[in-house]
Amino acid sequence: MSGHATMGDEPSIALVVLDTLRADAFDEHFDWLPGVQFTNAWSTSHWTAPAHASLFTGRYASEAGVTITSQDFDRHTTRLPELLQSRGYRTRAFSCNVNISERLGWHHGFDEFDGGWRLRGLGANVFDWDAFIAEHQSDGPDRYLRALWRCVDGDCDTTQSLKQGALMKLRDMGLKGRHRDDGAGELLEYVRDRSWDRDREFLFANLMEAHRPYDPPDEYRTDPNADPPHFDGVKATLEEPPSEPERITTAYDDAVRYLSDIYRAIYGELASEFDYVVTLADHGEALGEYGAWEHGSGLYPPVMRVPLVVSAPGPHASHRTPDASGTRATRDALVTHLDVYATLLDLAGIDADHRRGNSVRPLLSSDPPALELRSNVLSEFHGISRRRRLSLEADGYAVARVDTERHGLATADCYYFEDLTETRTIGDCEPAALEAALDRQIAGLERRADLSEADLSGLESQLEELGYL
Repeated sequence: MSGHATMGDEPSIALVVLDTLRADAFDEHFDWLPGVQFTNAWSTSHWTAPAHASLFTGRYASEAGVTITSQDFDRHTTRLPELLQSRGYRTRAFSCNVNISERLGWHHGFDEFDGGWRLRGLGANVFDWDAFIAEHQSDGPDRYLRALWRCVDGDCDTTQSLKQGALMKLRDMGLKGRHRDDGAGELLEYVRDRSWDRDREFLFANLMEAHRPYDPPDEYRTDPNADPPHFDGVKATLEEPPSEPERITTAYDDAVRYLSDIYRAIYGELASEFDYVVTLADHGEALGEYGAWEHGSGLYPPVMRVPLVVSAPGPHASHRTPDASGTRATRDALVTHLDVYATLLDLAGIDADHRRGNSVRPLLSSDPPALELRSNVLSEFHGISRRRRLSLEADGYAVARVDTERHGLATADCYYFEDLTETRTIGDCEPAALEAALDRQIAGLERRADLSEADLSGLESQLEELGYL
């Protein structure tokens, strides 16, 4: 690496993941965000946990040990916040996503791990409402009294369990109760209330406003009287397309418009406190393209292409990016989450083994060099969860079509991926050459061989109810 900060001059860095934000939706609604935008950025996976594993380790999810069957982020791989801690950084996290929670091991390396209202409902002793509902959904109204009694009489936190049950009921009815959004407003208050240091400060955040149920505040909804759309993305992709697709795309766009506005306020706070602000998505969302919906069924282009902007608003940033004048420049270099990991270490002055990624730091200057960081990007799909598989089988679906390992490969000009039934090539490229390059990438993976089925202890049902699995 070159141009490292010396000890004591490390810049403060904020890493903000806008969960499930499509690249085209970002382009439409986030034109206000200054910095350097990487317009050819791709995720390493189609859903949150493995994509974040790449961000935190600089390795593919199968190498880091985070897949659909091993979601618990164990301690075998040194992580980004731990490396930053070793450099003297104060590390803090604010997650609104239950997949990125202390309960699943994502808190390691953070001095402070906080979160939105969803995470506060995941206490170890909270009654498993989803499992109870699945078991007693045919029992009639009496099931509510039975559930109430179990909350009071069972071995659980009665107060928190009742609060979580009431919240779930409100969400099912299309009401948020006292929660205006999915946690972005809480992050705004969190950033405003904390004391930040320009030297060696790191903040990670995950925001869920673009994720289903696509339920922004009423004033952002095109039709305030319409409930959020309810549909199953995997079933919709397999056999049952939604009856009102335009309602889904409108609701998603409404949610993104709100996310843009609330993140503009959040970014304003971060820009006054941090030298670098890295804004990106973990993955995107399919909205009917290729017959696909949401992000649980495969490696479709609108799921895998992600927005990525590196802003340098702070006076101690070593590169004066175009955002100093409130504008945004673009770079067309092919990049991935692995390169974001390498870049964050580079900015912090840390030498570490991140051979999977390359720092984009040279491309942040106003006069960047001609530089090709990589020739291709691999993406992984590891199948579906056991609970999801059993549910689909019970409903008569051909599960083998979706519950299989698949891969994709992006180059500077093309994208090659394995669909449910065929391979597809996007762009004017030779499929055989792409397939050969993909095979080489897969063969070069250093997969974790010691993985076991994660013991989610009831959490999986909550994740699926919220649309995460």
